[in-house]
Amino acid sequence: MRRWILAAILALCAQSAWAASPTAAPPPAAPAIGETPPPALGKDGKGKAINLADYRGKVVIVTFWASWCGYCLKELPALNALQTGAGEQWLKIIAVNVQDEMPQYRAMLRQMRDYTLVMTRDRDGDIAATYGVKAYPNLWMINPQGKVAVHHVGYGESSLQEIINEIKRLLYVEMERQKTAAAG
Repeated sequence: MRRWILAAILALCAQSAWAASPTAAPPPAAPAIGETPPPALGKDGKGKAINLADYRGKVVIVTFWASWCGYCLKELPALNALQTGAGEQWLKIIAVNVQDEMPQYRAMLRQMRDYTLVMTRDRDGDIAATYGVKAYPNLWMINPQGKVAVHHVGYGESSLQEIINEIKRLLYVEMERQKTAAAG
């Protein structure tokens, strides 16, 4: 209970400090459902810039994670299994590592070398800030038209089935849309 009280006090102090500083820029707002999220998601291990626009026509999952986040380390294998099962035609999952030091990030990449996820690194937390990320894991579902469809913060065994169902729903909607377009 004391931790929650302390966290609330610290949050209020931080908010007060920002409000008292006339030159401080307000923290970025998270993209809302139906909005186009920031497209730049860092670079992959080969130095290729990852941009959401490159994945139009697919359901894209963007998850922000860190090596110290136990729930992130449970979520990533589940997302990888989903990516492997769904394939690349309809779904792309991008895992953005936030602010891990390079040795920790490289160690994690070695552990996940067989993953089919696109792995990127947000060294300074700037990309996560444009999404309003304050807690991990932080998962965004982007529909094939490039708009935010769903946003999840945190992870739990019960939320995993909900996430999978939401992804399936988005995939189904897109498959039906493409069938209708091909028939019309």
